[in-house]
Amino acid sequence: MWNTVSRRAGVRNLSRRASILALMILAACTPPLSFEYLDISCSVGEGQQYYQGETVALDFSITPGRGETERSIVLTEGGLSRSPVFTWEGRTLHIRPLTGWKKGEHYGLSLDGKIPMEDGRTYTARVLRGFIYGLEGNEFTLVSSAMEHDSLVFRFSKTPDVTSFATLFSLNPGMDYYCDFLGAEVRITPKSPWQINTLYTWTIKGIASGDGYLMKREYSGVFSGPGDLEVPYALELCPVDRSLGQPYLWKRGTGLDRNLENGQGIGFIFSKPMDHGSLRSGISFYPSIKGYFEEAGEHAVVFFPEEDYRLETEYRVTLSQLVKDSLGLSLFEEARFYFTSAGRYLELERVTLDSRADSLLPGGVLQDHLLTPSAPPSLGVTIAFSSAIPQANRKGAADAVSLSALFPASALNPALASARWEDGGAVLSLLYENLSPSGAGIDNYYQIKIVSGKQGPVNGAGEYLKEDLWYVFRIY
Repeated sequence: MWNTVSRRAGVRNLSRRASILALMILAACTPPLSFEYLDISCSVGEGQQYYQGETVALDFSITPGRGETERSIVLTEGGLSRSPVFTWEGRTLHIRPLTGWKKGEHYGLSLDGKIPMEDGRTYTARVLRGFIYGLEGNEFTLVSSAMEHDSLVFRFSKTPDVTSFATLFSLNPGMDYYCDFLGAEVRITPKSPWQINTLYTWTIKGIASGDGYLMKREYSGVFSGPGDLEVPYALELCPVDRSLGQPYLWKRGTGLDRNLENGQGIGFIFSKPMDHGSLRSGISFYPSIKGYFEEAGEHAVVFFPEEDYRLETEYRVTLSQLVKDSLGLSLFEEARFYFTSAGRYLELERVTLDSRADSLLPGGVLQDHLLTPSAPPSLGVTIAFSSAIPQANRKGAADAVSLSALFPASALNPALASARWEDGGAVLSLLYENLSPSGAGIDNYYQIKIVSGKQGPVNGAGEYLKEDLWYVFRIY
């Protein structure tokens, strides 16, 4: 009986020792129980609207596992996730955006989840912060916008960053403009006038101030260019005289056709103030005329030729729709004008030989002429022009007249003995010697030729013969 009891007691003691051993093994494999709280403090307070530290700092009361902690943190900028940069100082984690803080921008920071500590314990942590980076009262806003003296003027709460504004400001339809920065004021001035009857829209979005604050709102506006419904047109084209140092003399009421003389300009008078640059590019002549334009007030321009007008040639003046008024409004349609200058071709009234009254016929019509007896044989040629040849042009006119043997080859070529002008320069008398009269069964033919164009006789108005003239005759 005792042994039995004793045996049972031994079994109980053995079981107790096994339980203690099992508890010891379990204790060795399981972290000790702790009632210590994990406290996390943030450099951004709850409900704090503005923050301007170099980093957001999270201070842990217990050293956490760094990798797991970093993976549990989400940083947002303007509602979009951004890559953070982490820096540890003991149990303090410093956080900042990889691309740097943007003043005036909204940021969010969250730490939410189970975080293991370095000693193996795990805690559930939750930190949520939202803030605007920068100092309160430094918001960058557009205060006003207005048109002032053809310039679009913006006034801001602080000075804008020049590069930021130049890059992000938009104007539609686009055009070239000057951008002047005057402190917190920006002035947009077009390089050419605002287009008439045109609606413009502008947008300012995402620009930064000079001290780095981001504009959070988007601003836009609408304005119109000058209104103008009166289409310009040419009131009159007329001749214009100009003497050196003297004002223009407009021959108003006198049309160009058959009235425009060499040296006179062509005056264009319009119904409105015009864009003179457009007149230079929008006015053309056919046939072309070398010349230049001069402004003659807001409504007018004068074209001065650098060469003579062609004689008895019809010119076409075209005013294309490139012609615009000072506000940029074009002609309703292309306009054309026609004129012939006042110049007429110089003519020959008569060509006579010796003292004969009958004029030679031009164009190679064969005629006979009996030389006046002289020794040696000579021939007088008289040419009467329709208008006088000025002194400066007389030598050239005489040189343009030639007398030569035409047939046969044995006929002598005459030599010019003298030349004189009569009747105020309207008549040229030439005397030739060394001629071969016909005889002994041989007929000698001679030809008078007069060169045309500006190389021939030219009167004081710049008029010249239309075509070369020649006269053929047989002499006895």
